[in-house]
Amino acid sequence: MRVREKRTSRNPLWLLFELLVVFLGVWGAFFLTNYQQTVKEERKAMAIYEFFIAECELEKSQIEKERTIFDSVVNTFFEAYKRGEMPDILGVPIFFTSSVNTRVWEAVLASGGTDVMDFETIRMIDEFENNKLNMLSLFTKAENYGMNFLVLNMERPKSEFYNLWTKQLRPQYLWYLKFLQSIQGQYKNLADSNENLIVYLTKKLNEK
Repeated sequence: MRVREKRTSRNPLWLLFELLVVFLGVWGAFFLTNYQQTVKEERKAMAIYEFFIAECELEKSQIEKERTIFDSVVNTFFEAYKRGEMPDILGVPIFFTSSVNTRVWEAVLASGGTDVMDFETIRMIDEFENNKLNMLSLFTKAENYGMNFLVLNMERPKSEFYNLWTKQLRPQYLWYLKFLQSIQGQYKNLADSNENLIVYLTKKLNEK
């Protein structure tokens, strides 16, 4: 007696359903992983924004204070110079020191923080940080010029620095005026970029 082999056939619709379940499972896992990564990146970005806002707020008052003192000293010199009084040249007044942090941005770059920020945010933070570095560079150069060209001549009469007929600085000392004007301009750039960054990052936080 022959035993008939039982043949089984699977419904095509059932196979399609199984494939759909597998696809939805894979897609769901991918979506969940992607969502979790997005949330993680957003939280990291928000933390960076909050940190920079706090830093900018602390630096803002210091920058304005230093800028006010610098402008007062420099404007007094310029006013006397325009009147032909041949004011004393005592070197470029330096106030911009370690009170302003220049390493925060370096730490963010090193930690891959830029990966979670959009281009405009990176550009604005980078602009502010570059303004700080440019200010430090200006003061460093001014200090070097002062040491090399002013300190050695401090005991000499004003005729060393000024033409007594025109009451104007001699050509070799015109760099002094240029440094004063450049630093005044850089203080404005620094203050503006600080304020713009605070407003921009605060808006970014409020959008979330």
